[in-house]
This record gives sequence, structure tokens and C-alpha cells, in this order.
Amino acid sequence: MSSNPAKAVLRPLREEDSEAVAKLYRDAFGDERPLDAGEIVSWLRNPEFNPDWLRVLEVGEGLVAAYGDIEVTKDVVILDVAAPGHWATFLNWAEETARSEDVPLVRVFIPHGHELADLLASRGYRYWRSAYTMEVAFGEAPPDGGNPPHGIGLHPYDGDAETLRAALNEAFADDPFYERVTPERFRAFHVGRRGFDPTLWLLAWDRDALAGFVLAFPERTGDSTVGHITSLGVRPAWRKRGLGEALLREAFRELHARGLRKVQLGVDAENQTGALRLYERVGMRVLRQGDNWVTDV
Repeated sequence: MSSNPAKAVLRPLREEDSEAVAKLYRDAFGDERPLDAGEIVSWLRNPEFNPDWLRVLEVGEGLVAAYGDIEVTKDVVILDVAAPGHWATFLNWAEETARSEDVPLVRVFIPHGHELADLLASRGYRYWRSAYTMEVAFGEAPPDGGNPPHGIGLHPYDGDAETLRAALNEAFADDPFYERVTPERFRAFHVGRRGFDPTLWLLAWDRDALAGFVLAFPERTGDSTVGHITSLGVRPAWRKRGLGEALLREAFRELHARGLRKVQLGVDAENQTGALRLYERVGMRVLRQGDNWVTDV
């Protein structure tokens, strides 16, 4: 008498899957991709995410064995995946989606040195570029504050979404990872982000012109001991005057005042704007590296 293998179904993510998916990330990546169930639930509640693009692989009697999600743009299908033992299922899904949507490229982001790199290479993927997570640790004494250029004042975000959105799009126009922020994306990924606190968003004003900004959060992935800088930008006309450093140092002080003793941010490893030098100058060091792999379809 033969037995049938357990049926595997690729289905949309549900809120009740969140703990299982968080465990999959821990199993697949350890401390390299930290997140908790609350972060996963927030994805489902984000109106900018297509719920059909967040999927789990269910086997047997409701066992969540793997997870993956895709973001589809006109240029690339981006796959994020935590699927030990089932990587190919999600790579096939991303590549098939790219072909059906007439998108020329698939991109996968993984921790540097992860075993998935060998599988990607065997399927014709090639390394593209890396990103760093950088971190600074503080003692109990407050860090040094910022010193903005003469005539520029730093003030908390006052709800002027359109002015800030325009500054974001201008400041990051040349960033290869940046996706232009629409009003909908601003609401979903900025003011709608977990932990949003307008007093932690500092804007640099030169009279009535917004010169730069730093958007900080008291936590991001469930670790309430680590603050995050999600965006630090200076518009081109105000660069090379020390404004970015002043904004960053003030954000550090604000986060420290809330009891946080570590702060992290992400940056393109090939950043050509001087951001890496700035972060090192204020005491940040590379904590981990993630690599992007791409393939043509």
C-alpha cells in the first residue's frame, strides 16, 4: 500500500500565520533578518501591498512550511523569501510572475554568505550590489547634538505631507533602491509605519524652504531597544554644509532621550553621496551586509 505525499498549497498569507512566518525568518536567517509577528501583521494591513503577493506554502494539515512575497514594478519583480527547503518554489513563482507581467528582471535580497547564494548562482542569477545595516551604540550620557548651518532651524514634522514627500523624492532621486513616493505610499510606508511619532521626524527649514529631514522611529522589527533611522536626506542646494550630520546627531539625541541605546539604519554599500563617511564619522559601524542577486527573465 503506497502513501501520497503531503499536499503543498501556495496560498495568501493570513494574520494567524504571523508567528509561524516570524519563526521561518529566524530559522532561515538567524539574527540577519530580525522581525516579529507584529511586523508581519502590519504587512497585511498595509493598503499598498497586494495581498495576493504575500504567500505561504502550506503542507499537510495546515503546517506553514515556507513564506515569500513579491513586489512587481515595471522594471523588476522583487522577491523576499524565508523558505528553508522550499526556496525553488518561490523562485519559480517570482520568475513566472515576471514573465507573465512582461517584467525583465527578478531581484532577491539575502544576507551576505547565505547558502541561498549557491542556488541562485546555479539558476543563472548574478550578484548585483549590497546594502549595509549600520549601528551606533550609546552610553548613558546623551550623545553630542547637531549644529545646523547658520540660518537653518530644526523642527518636528508638522503634518505638511506634500512638502516632505516632494523633498524625499528630490533627495533620493538617484538612489537605485528608491521607489518614488506617491501620496498613497507616503501614508502607507511613512506616517502609517509602525511606531510613527511625529516628534521623532526632524525637518530642517531655511526660512520657508525645506532643506533636509531625518525620519526616526523608536523601533521597527519588534526590538524595542533599538531605534531606527529610515530616511536621512538633504536637498541638493543645501548639501556639503554639514546639515546631514546635524540632523543625524539630533535624531540620536531624541532617540537616546527615549531610553534607546542603539540606533540602526540601512545604506547602499556603493553610495556615492558621502553617506557612508558621514555615518562612520558619527560613530556608526557596519553590523551586517545583505546582497542583491538578479536574473533576466
